[in-house]
Amino acid sequence: VLVLKWCDGTYLEDQDKFRWSGIFREVYLLFRDPVHILDFEAHPALSENYARGACPTTVRLNGRALVEYRLLRPNGMQIESGSLEIDGEGTFDFLVDAPELWSDEEPLLYTLILHCGSEYIVQKLGFRDIRIRDGVLYFNRCAIKLKGVNRHDSHPLLGSATPLDHMIRDLTIMKQHNVNAVRTSHYPNDPRFPGLCDELGFYLIDETDLECHGMASIGNWDRLTDDPEWEDAYLDRVRRMYERDKNHAAVLMWSLGNESGIGCNQNKMAEYLHSRNRHNLVHCEDISRRNADRLHGDMKGKSDGEIGDALRSPHIDVESRMYPSPEEIQATYLNRTVFDKPLFLCEYSHAMGNGPGCLKDYWDLIYSHDNLMGGCVWEFIDHSVATGKAPLSDPHYTYGGDFGEVPHDGNFCVDGLVYPDRRPHTGLMEYKQVIKPFRLESFDRVSGEAVIRNLRYFTDLSDLDFDWTLEQDGTVFACGRACLPVEPQETARLTVPTDAIPAAGDVYLTLTARQNLPTPWAPIGYEVGFTQIRLDLPAGEKQSLRDAMSPFATIAAEETADAVTVRTADTEYRVCRTCGLITSMRHEGHELLAAPVRPTVWRAPTDNDRNIRWQWQNAGYDRATVKCYDCDLTASADPSCDRSVTVTSHLSLGAASQCPILHATVTYTFLAEGGVILHWDVGVREDLPFLPRFGVEFLMPGGNEYLRYFGRGPVESYADKRHASRQGLFESTVTGHFEHYVRPQENMAHADTTWMTVANAAGQGLMAVAAGKPFSFNCAHFTPAQLTATAHDYELIPMEKTCINLDMRQSGIGSNSCGPELNPRFRLAEKHFDFSVRLLPVFVNNTDGFEQAEKV
Repeated sequence: VLVLKWCDGTYLEDQDKFRWSGIFREVYLLFRDPVHILDFEAHPALSENYARGACPTTVRLNGRALVEYRLLRPNGMQIESGSLEIDGEGTFDFLVDAPELWSDEEPLLYTLILHCGSEYIVQKLGFRDIRIRDGVLYFNRCAIKLKGVNRHDSHPLLGSATPLDHMIRDLTIMKQHNVNAVRTSHYPNDPRFPGLCDELGFYLIDETDLECHGMASIGNWDRLTDDPEWEDAYLDRVRRMYERDKNHAAVLMWSLGNESGIGCNQNKMAEYLHSRNRHNLVHCEDISRRNADRLHGDMKGKSDGEIGDALRSPHIDVESRMYPSPEEIQATYLNRTVFDKPLFLCEYSHAMGNGPGCLKDYWDLIYSHDNLMGGCVWEFIDHSVATGKAPLSDPHYTYGGDFGEVPHDGNFCVDGLVYPDRRPHTGLMEYKQVIKPFRLESFDRVSGEAVIRNLRYFTDLSDLDFDWTLEQDGTVFACGRACLPVEPQETARLTVPTDAIPAAGDVYLTLTARQNLPTPWAPIGYEVGFTQIRLDLPAGEKQSLRDAMSPFATIAAEETADAVTVRTADTEYRVCRTCGLITSMRHEGHELLAAPVRPTVWRAPTDNDRNIRWQWQNAGYDRATVKCYDCDLTASADPSCDRSVTVTSHLSLGAASQCPILHATVTYTFLAEGGVILHWDVGVREDLPFLPRFGVEFLMPGGNEYLRYFGRGPVESYADKRHASRQGLFESTVTGHFEHYVRPQENMAHADTTWMTVANAAGQGLMAVAAGKPFSFNCAHFTPAQLTATAHDYELIPMEKTCINLDMRQSGIGSNSCGPELNPRFRLAEKHFDFSVRLLPVFVNNTDGFEQAEKV
């Protein structure tokens, strides 16, 4: 066997991935009869009303022989059998009454058995009806949605050689997360993969092994695709894909490849697919993108009537795009009539590292328009090679350039919804919730009626139980369960007893759908999805912090040239007048700070910050330091009541040799009981890019390991990536509270936090309480500076200290590593804002965070 790593075909295989040596697919020798079946093609078809089905089947031999055939129903019962003497090629037909249809929700398969000589061939077949009408894709008469992912063959130990059990595991994980479609990017996957999709129920977008990305670097992406000398090579690739997979029910569309430009060879490929079966759906993102570019280029300013059919390619059946923003989709494909085909997002929401954000924006739009088919998130798997002394138990995940190879993609291929070992990222958890098969349409607090819509197209929701809970202050005070056999696309009502709902307070209703039947991918009780809403109730009565103080509470302040020292009965605070920051909190003789409480705008860039980060760094966000203009004791304890002390600092934050990023007035209000309120009044320089975050950062001494909070958890949550999290009371260790992305970056923030505590084993620590709006926080044994400076997760060395970030908020995550820029509404772009938070030294077992949150 001769294996060539580089050949002329290499120019057509420039996909973003590791370049491996050797044979990736299983190879076997098959001893066959002298006369045997060369090929066969079955065409399951339906009558107009689906009452009858037919399956004409053509068999091709390399000689003359008797072929016996049988067709079995999904339940194994035989429908018909027969035999035919075939010389070269022959055709027979099956007729099926009341055919059972194949879909992603009910993958009902018939079994075709062919017998020739000593050989039996078994093929699963599915009856389905695919057609496009008025710009909408209909599958079995329903305008379905593709909730898909892109998938490479990739394994951290085996490279591109992925055994059967690994493929099954991938598909099982997808099913567990409500995914129903796979684009085989950017080549046909293992020959067994389509059969697995047939059986488990996935729509397959089968892609030709074709990518000419390298041609872009010489300035002509069309160089090979538009060169007739390469026609045979192009046709060979699409022909081999089609002839291998043509009998699979799962194949919904055929792709002409990826990022190869446009030209005559591509047109020949499309013509081949349409000649083989006029019902074949063909997509080609290159063609669609080029036409969209023309719409905004040489045809800009022309009306739809003037453009006419000029941008409607006869070679594709759907429009296919990569990474348009929801706003571009609206403007180009919904507000205009230039394009009249369904739109398929073959790649969107780049899932690299901490991401993707903005999924909900896409799906609100997709669900609202029948001509939007859905799409495939890029991508499913982090590409990586596991190295280290123990790659199984302690893998050191690597990426492009780690082996000295040139050129390479860096960590750009570490861009999946799952880690290399298939642990789900929080991005996959987010996707699961956004595409879950039901939606809470409304909830009436007066009647207790919740309206739930079934988002499936072919099956009801009788396989799910809906658990509902009512929670206040993190405690469930009422719960129930119901089974709702809601018909596809219909609604049903679930009633929550209204007498269980309090008249006021912070109350959350959570609906969780769980399987009540086992499936090949999950057991009974598996959570399919959840939704949570905050009930619109009057706020509970707040108590004044000063009124809540003991009449015996005392406070005193001392001002020197260096510092302001404030003392209460149990805590001593120190504000350094040189830097204007709180540098010490000594509670019951125990120091709680290992570094000052300082302002910050920097977060360790996420992979989806890879473009904006250079603007941030040019502005000095990553190296900003504090300058203090003055720091004074502005209000000492009131002699009449001894309740509070106020210290005011005027600060700026900026990098050396640059104008300040921001100016701030910070007011520290120290309370005799209740800690200290930090209030920041901030003005940001007008000409700067939006901020990654704004808040405070500080270190606590080693041993502060125990975390408790009421906010969005237990997974990370951001402005545009929050649907996998829910509002609740959560506990964790600081060590466990970290998302180990292959390249270290910002992770595990919790938005909408009301209060949080970090404490040592004795329960002594620090509580942060919202003083106004809820805040976001991070808590780890790594600083943002550490994460920024470290290239690989396995190179991270945790501190004994604990790093705390308390933020007014962070900017969203987005998917700008390859997708559109972050939506402006998720950016921290305000030029003037204020932020307040209260820090309270506590023994956590003696302090109720909910009671503290009710004090103002």
